[in-house]
Amino acid sequence: MGGVDLGVLGPFEVRLDGEPRDVGGPRLRTLLAVLAAEAGRVVSVGALGRALWGEEAPAHADRTVRTYLSRLRGTLGAEAILTRPPGYVLHLAPQALDAARFEQLTAEGRRELAAGEPAAARKHLAAALDLWRGHTAYEEFGEVETLAAEGMRLDRLRHNAVQDRIEADLATGEDTGLIAELEALTAAFPGHERLWAQLMTALYRAGRQSDALEAFRRARHGLITASGVEPSPVLAQVHRRVLAHHPALLATRATAVVAGSDDDALIAGEHALLADGDLRTSREHFETAYVRAERAGDATSLARAALGLGGVWVHEHRTAAAAASLLTRLRHALDQVDPGSTLGHRLQARLAAELDYEAGTHDRVLAAAERTRAAGDPVAHAEALSLAHHCLLGPDHARLRHGLATELVGVSGRSGRRTDLVMGVLWDTVDLFLAGDPHAERRLGELDDLLAERKHLAAGFVADALKVMLAIRAGRFREAEAGAQACAEFGRAAGDFDALGWYGAQLVAIRWFHGRLGELVPVLDGLMHSPTLSPIDNSYYAALAVAAASAGDRRTAAGALARLCGEDLGALPRSSTWLTSLCGAAETAYLLDDGATAARIHELLAPFAQLPAMASLGIACFGSVHHPLGTTALTAGDPDRAVSHLRAAVRHNLALAHWPAVVFSRRRHADALLRRGRPGDAAAADRELAAADEEARTFATGR
Repeated sequence: MGGVDLGVLGPFEVRLDGEPRDVGGPRLRTLLAVLAAEAGRVVSVGALGRALWGEEAPAHADRTVRTYLSRLRGTLGAEAILTRPPGYVLHLAPQALDAARFEQLTAEGRRELAAGEPAAARKHLAAALDLWRGHTAYEEFGEVETLAAEGMRLDRLRHNAVQDRIEADLATGEDTGLIAELEALTAAFPGHERLWAQLMTALYRAGRQSDALEAFRRARHGLITASGVEPSPVLAQVHRRVLAHHPALLATRATAVVAGSDDDALIAGEHALLADGDLRTSREHFETAYVRAERAGDATSLARAALGLGGVWVHEHRTAAAAASLLTRLRHALDQVDPGSTLGHRLQARLAAELDYEAGTHDRVLAAAERTRAAGDPVAHAEALSLAHHCLLGPDHARLRHGLATELVGVSGRSGRRTDLVMGVLWDTVDLFLAGDPHAERRLGELDDLLAERKHLAAGFVADALKVMLAIRAGRFREAEAGAQACAEFGRAAGDFDALGWYGAQLVAIRWFHGRLGELVPVLDGLMHSPTLSPIDNSYYAALAVAAASAGDRRTAAGALARLCGEDLGALPRSSTWLTSLCGAAETAYLLDDGATAARIHELLAPFAQLPAMASLGIACFGSVHHPLGTTALTAGDPDRAVSHLRAAVRHNLALAHWPAVVFSRRRHADALLRRGRPGDAAAADRELAAADEEARTFATGR
């Protein structure tokens, strides 16, 4: 075991005791790469088979996979690949994978850079980048979706590491040759202001002040042309320093380019977060500001940085370690300030929201909002209202949510912060969509107008996702799929960890209504365990269950449904994905003919019959809740009730202008009529099927 090393940062490479080893043909290499990408997690036999053959798995595919793994064990050693139900796990030391070493070195380099130790940071970052032997990670496995996605993630980390290494080079004065590298990078990534700031600094140090000013002009022109935004305060500050021949540009310290002082980092972070909604950039600045404030014992700056690290949404820090770190920092900051001050109220509200969200509760954040209301502090109250709204996205609290959003819009006039108005209008828009209100699109237009005045990346990501949802409801599948991909890229650029999860949800909706959900089984199998998903999001268990059942894989479907249901399906958190999770569970129970589960789902869904089944902030819509209610009644053997619900589903889906859902409900309604078998039911079923076929023709080609 100790003698095995794997290389994925370029051509796939296997070494035993330092010597290259051929493990076999493409399929053996693919299996080993998939196990390596999971980094010690168990990979099911089914997932391994789908990585090899997609949905065209041959007969006895599971047996073939096990045979291949036996061969790999013969090459690597029996202890390298262990059997762990329901599949296998690669059991190697963490340092045996070059990607793991790369991530460890880059994390260490970034910590040292933030701590003001650029020489040590440069050493670790250079070592990390030296591990790359090609342009792309997992480069020979582009046809395997899970490996392609992991390759993209590692490529992004590599890009960030390059910028950090350049930062360290500038801070230590090792800037010879950086100009050519930065010219190429700014041409490839014109929207990355940090690269432009680094280029301007390197040009100025080389005695090329006019070229540094020209670089700023090019950067500004590109930002305005592409996004309609002016350069951030950080880049503008470098511009001012070039004009003024500021000595800080020549200083050999890690903060010379990113920010000149503790206040600079805070101001830049708050501008990125509150003015631009740029979650990624703001996190970088707030991390720097927090480390400096802690070192200087500056309680006020520490509190502002901790608040900024929370971001716009609740639970932006998805991994267990990152979430725990944020909570620790919030508590530490709260200990340093007056709890009755604005900062104290803001910290209490953020801490309450983070704790409530993870627990699936809302009492603490509502109490915090009441305290800020009583204190008459508009900034703290606006933040508490927005955070409380985010903790109340389940179907039970529509009226309470609406009150919070309306109050937030009103408070925004007193807080003096545009971001509060943006968030108020955004939450109100989301509420209208979640309620199936006919005026929801009108409010989305109002949000678009607000964002046209000045972009807010976090809110713009939600607005774009809502438009993808509307394209799906219109049956414009091709447009929706392209929009979903573009939206995901936008979300990733903004630093929103929901980008991948939302993209998956939108693909599920598109494939569901296009009758191709079975295609997504390999993707869903991987997404289900993604650390970027919310801890109370169970929708991917439901999605995998339906996809597997649709593909005829009853075993996988039954397993996913069992994991979703647990001991009692009623204990499932009433999160923003609760309705869609139960919608998927209802369809799975129907496909598996599971009457007992169907009856329990019907009982839970009945109070919400008038709502659309929507995911998260309205980013995917699966039609009227009457449809899964009718489906569960049909599965449980009650065709009379099924006919009633499905007739209502057709009517409600028409009101939503959700044409694919109308077709689905008409066809299921026809099924219920035929099963009921009363006089006239067969003729009514024929009429429903004819109407469904006619409506389906409008989007059958995916227009």
